[in-house]
Amino acid sequence: MYFVSDSKGQILYIGRTVNLFQRWREHHRFQQLKRFNRKNRVSISWMTCSNDLNTLSKLENELIELHKPPLNWTKVVTLIRKITPVETAVQQSLQQLAKLNTMIFGFDPISDEEPPTIYLVYPVYGQRGLSGSIRIALKNINKKASGLKWKEYHTDPKSLGKFGYWETEYNGIRIDLTPVQGLVHFMPDSTRRTVAGVEFMAFSWEQLETVLENTPEGKENISGIDALEDDPIPLKLVEKHHLGEGKYKDVDEVEPWEELEPMAEGDVRVMNRQFLYVDNVEIEVCTSENGKHFVRHNVYWWIMHGRKNPDLEHDHIIRILQSEVDRLPSIRWFGYRFRLETILFNEDDVEVETMLLPLAMFEDLMRDRDKLKSMFSAKLIEEIQSGEYKSKPDDQANMKLCIWLQRNSVSSLLKLDKS
Repeated sequence: MYFVSDSKGQILYIGRTVNLFQRWREHHRFQQLKRFNRKNRVSISWMTCSNDLNTLSKLENELIELHKPPLNWTKVVTLIRKITPVETAVQQSLQQLAKLNTMIFGFDPISDEEPPTIYLVYPVYGQRGLSGSIRIALKNINKKASGLKWKEYHTDPKSLGKFGYWETEYNGIRIDLTPVQGLVHFMPDSTRRTVAGVEFMAFSWEQLETVLENTPEGKENISGIDALEDDPIPLKLVEKHHLGEGKYKDVDEVEPWEELEPMAEGDVRVMNRQFLYVDNVEIEVCTSENGKHFVRHNVYWWIMHGRKNPDLEHDHIIRILQSEVDRLPSIRWFGYRFRLETILFNEDDVEVETMLLPLAMFEDLMRDRDKLKSMFSAKLIEEIQSGEYKSKPDDQANMKLCIWLQRNSVSSLLKLDKS
């Protein structure tokens, strides 16, 4: 039984053979590993075993399941330049789920049949939902050369919406993802918690108790679930300024994030828009044809700086926006490209030139804790974070929104298309 590892000791591949030297010379992964070996030295170790084929096959499968070597999980291709660490794949998949309004339902730390399990839920509306977007996101994660794989363990029949039920496991903790009807009604009163350093909306103790009490089989089948308090996978997100340094050069730590396909010069992007009101602060939310939500840069500028029509060049809009995004304590928006585009609102046939901030990015910028510290006193921050502070009529728009977003989400206010 042989083990191929990189210079950091991560096992890349596990196999078995009766002649290691001959096997290696003719190995179907040789070109992949040869290319990878140019930048990150590869080594081989082995253990001798009984020649009982049944025992060997079982042992090989158990070792692969235990170590989850990324090349055992991928198709044989000509080249492989990057190995995505399991920790990175966990965070990238959770970041995708958080963007799709997934919520943390609860955490069951002790189970007779399953490992400790984090229960995530995503919203569906009748026979419509985000299952397709989630399926695409998780399958893209599964394509990476990584030890983390998501399994769709159940799919509802087409007549019920074809919603997917997913699971994966990391470091002895199972993550379960299921669809839930009416989830949108819980979002306004939800709290916020992190899994692997990625922030989600989460069920509060009160919400969870209400659901369990109103579910006939709840207390019997899922009575071990508690509202999540501490992060059960306390991974530290990769600092952006470390990307590109030596130790990250040969691993796929993070991919540039982009919500919309670039348009050809002269093209117009067609969008819908709706106006939401948070504590008398008007927020215009634009929705693209693929169902993604955005806030225009001038809306953000007005809320943050009190100016409705900033000049792109004079006010250095792109540089300042990029700087503010880079200061966020997350790699979630690394590589987002701010582009000046022409938008056509199809309700009133109005064209505007603008840059788009994903709605979740807008929320992250507005609730940024570092920004809290620069705007408010320590005593006021304590009141805001504890929920004791009540906004006053003369509070600035950015302060009102920042306070409201500590416990809420703008996306929960969106009018959903149920047609």
